[in-house]
Parts: sequence; C-alpha cells; structure tokens
Amino acid sequence: MNLHGLTIEQKMMWERDGYLVFEDFLPQKETAYYNEKLDQAMTVFREENRKNPETGALDHVDQICGIIEHEEAFLELMENPKMMNVMRDLLGDQFVMIDNDGLIKPPKKAAHTNWHRDTGTTLFVDEKPVPFMIKVFYFLSDVSYDGGCLAFLPGSVHMSNDELPKVENQEDMPGHVRMNVKKGTAVVFHGSAYHSALNNFSEETRRSLIFNYAPSFVRTWPGYEPSEALKAKADTNLRKMLLGMTPWCSDAKAFEEEAVSR
Repeated sequence: MNLHGLTIEQKMMWERDGYLVFEDFLPQKETAYYNEKLDQAMTVFREENRKNPETGALDHVDQICGIIEHEEAFLELMENPKMMNVMRDLLGDQFVMIDNDGLIKPPKKAAHTNWHRDTGTTLFVDEKPVPFMIKVFYFLSDVSYDGGCLAFLPGSVHMSNDELPKVENQEDMPGHVRMNVKKGTAVVFHGSAYHSALNNFSEETRRSLIFNYAPSFVRTWPGYEPSEALKAKADTNLRKMLLGMTPWCSDAKAFEEEAVSR
C-alpha cells in the first residue's frame, strides 16, 4: 500500500470511523499567526460590511466564506504539504478545494447546525470508492468538552440515511464522539460522516479554519469561486489544480514540482 501521509493504522481508522484526528498538526507559532490573521480579516470584513454568499452563511457564528481571498497565509495553508499528502492517500493525485471558511464561535451560543452529513454520495474511480468530499478543520483554540465541539457518530459512513439516529438536542446523540481538542489540532472527515457542531455552553471562543477538498471533476461551490486576483497568484500547477483552474496537472507531477521547489 502506497501511503504518503497516513500510517496503515490511520487508514484503517479512516475506513472504520470516517474521521481522523491529528494532534499538534500546526506548531504553536503558526497557530498564533493564523489567529492574528483571522482577527485582522474579520475586522476588515465587518468594517467594510461584507456579506457571505447565501450558500455558505451560518447562524450563531462569526464567519468569513472564502477566507483564502482575505489573506495569503490562508491560501498557503490550503496547500499545506503535510495535508496534501494526507489528501493524496484519501483522494488520489487529482483533487480540488471546493470551499473554505474562517469561523469564530462566541461563548454561550447555540449550535449553528444540527446532525447531518454533507453528502451521501460515494464516487468510484478505477473501481475504488472515493469520498465525494473531505473536510479539514484546523482548530486555532483549545475546545473544551462543552465549548461547541465538532462531534461525530463513528462508523456512520457505513450507515444508510434511515439508520442514522435523529435527536432534538445535539448533545443527545447516542454514541457520539466530541472533538475536545487542543489548538493546533487538525481533524479530517469524510463527507458522509454524520456530524454536528454542539452548543457552546462555555465561556470560551471556538476558533477554526475549514478547507473542503473533492475529486478534480467536482466544481467549486457557488459563491466560493476564486477571484481573478486570486487566480493571478496561482503560479504553480498545484495551486492551479486546487483552485480548479486550467491548465492543471493531471497526475502526480503537480506534487513532484512542488517538492522540487521546496
């Protein structure tokens, strides 16, 4: 088995549970830097009274859709080499980034979503099952048990919609696992994993960045299409591929090129 960023044990956990947790994925210095840049972007977003696309807007949370448009640091995080290797193991050598967000969940706020799966679709490429999408959460703050955790129902990727439990209150989901994590943690999950944001009952603010990847023939979600200014920054095949631009590299050459440049 040719694994670039995952161990065999992690691959087995992925196939069983539908999500993976990478502690200390981002060094503390980088985490502090992204927090600073997120605050700066949020300040400008509010001062200029910008609006999120209706397709991505959430309630009870401060949000910037298309955060890569606002700061070079987030564009670079989109192509983090370690995460690219993880994505290669899960999606293959051809994939795109279909949406991205910066989220700040204030204290004492209700959850901005209930239990759901992002997609029930599984694709088959060369007769192998490939997720329709994979989300990456980078947590920029510690998340306490009652601090609005991202939560999963392990193994739900193998369940039909009819088998998924329904609850009125997010915290009542039987068998759920909370991402009670430290800042710098990256959480990766399958688009069909049953998940929810829980209520933030704590006095703490939950801060995160989200990147959503999909096979290369999936198109960027409406409202998240890269601007012409952002496309002008696509000076590598890897970045062109991730932004859904053409021409882009149709095989592993994008990654080989990037490895040489580094």
